Amino acid sequence: MGGYSPALAVATGIFEFAAALWTLTRRGRKRFLQPAAALLLLLAGYQFAEVAVCTGSAAQVWSRWAFFDITWLPPMGIWLVAALGFSGLRGPRIFALVYFAVAAGFGVWIFADPNCITRSVCQIVTARYGHPSMFEWTYGAFYQFGLAVMIFGASAGLARTDDPILRKHLANIQAGVLGFVLPAFIVRVLTPEPAGLMPSVMCHFALVLALSLVALVLRESRFADSLNP
Repeated sequence: MGGYSPALAVATGIFEFAAALWTLTRRGRKRFLQPAAALLLLLAGYQFAEVAVCTGSAAQVWSRWAFFDITWLPPMGIWLVAALGFSGLRGPRIFALVYFAVAAGFGVWIFADPNCITRSVCQIVTARYGHPSMFEWTYGAFYQFGLAVMIFGASAGLARTDDPILRKHLANIQAGVLGFVLPAFIVRVLTPEPAGLMPSVMCHFALVLALSLVALVLRESRFADSLNP
């Protein structure tokens, strides 16, 4: 773990945590603001967990917590997309609830299986995790599919709604997810030893999603203020 610097993770985590608290104080529709705040807290939680993995003791415990934390990001994101783009439809919300249930299953797996995370190696500003292939493939499929649903769900929501505020909110979600998924995949392709690196790289690039959520909250707050000056 020599050579690891927690500065990037700490700074990012503080920003995301502060943004989450700020979001909870803003005026606007709670069905949008609360999931946005939850996403920001999940992003911050991973950053602080990674610092604990790489600078403290009980690395295995904190590695499990890091994965448990980010497991909830796809279902929470899907829930927000459903609220923004598919108001009044039960199907998207039911799908989001199913994804929450799957996430809960992974949460049990993460803490119940002692071999779920076999090692953690910290380098410069990232952590690299080791997993048995069964967990790596199934968790990866769950996570990447969830992010894809957020991206394409936002696209479908943009096509469905004429509300200019909601369309901009959905564009923020889509741009925010693409803004960390695409750079992370580029890093994976260019890194000589990409195994186990994606969770850390994605969560550092997810600062783009955090900034997009802040833009969403600002717009929503201004909209609420315009209705109730």
